Amino acid sequence: MQIKKNIFLLATLIFFTFADTAFAQQADGKASYYGNSLHGRRTSDGSRYHKDSLTCAHRTLPFGTMLKVRNVKNGKEVIVKVTDRGPFCKGRVVDLSMAAAKELGMVASGVVPVQVENIGHINDANIGEIIAQHRLPESKFIDPATGESYTMEEWQKRSVAAQQPRYKVLRDKLTAKSATPKKK
Repeated sequence: MQIKKNIFLLATLIFFTFADTAFAQQADGKASYYGNSLHGRRTSDGSRYHKDSLTCAHRTLPFGTMLKVRNVKNGKEVIVKVTDRGPFCKGRVVDLSMAAAKELGMVASGVVPVQVENIGHINDANIGEIIAQHRLPESKFIDPATGESYTMEEWQKRSVAAQQPRYKVLRDKLTAKSATPKKK
């Protein structure tokens, strides 16, 4: 009887050791995305699916787990939160929201090969820490008028006139305005 207890204890210990490392490793497979028809419906965790949120569905990971998903074809990455169960197609690892699919550049193809890395479970205490550790490169915005690129912070610091679309600036310069003549 003691031998059975020891074997059971050893088997349990081995299971939890490998289960923990399985969640920490990255997985390779294919990703698809939710269509617009599911917008507003309830997900498995009870929240409503919003096509503009960075969320995903995974078969086994706990709700609230943060995943870094990398598109193997173009190298783009996005961090998403598990809020639903799925995908239920063979060979697929995650179903992504429309916003996450756009970030990865996969909307046109529909299904792409991805690498998925578990970066931790989110709660109020560690959200800042998780995001700081896995910060994605900052996007650059190109000003069509000048051709210069700006980070988000630089773009927001620009003058109000420079932030206006170029056609409005030109329209205001080229339209006749009533002016009162100067008195001599």
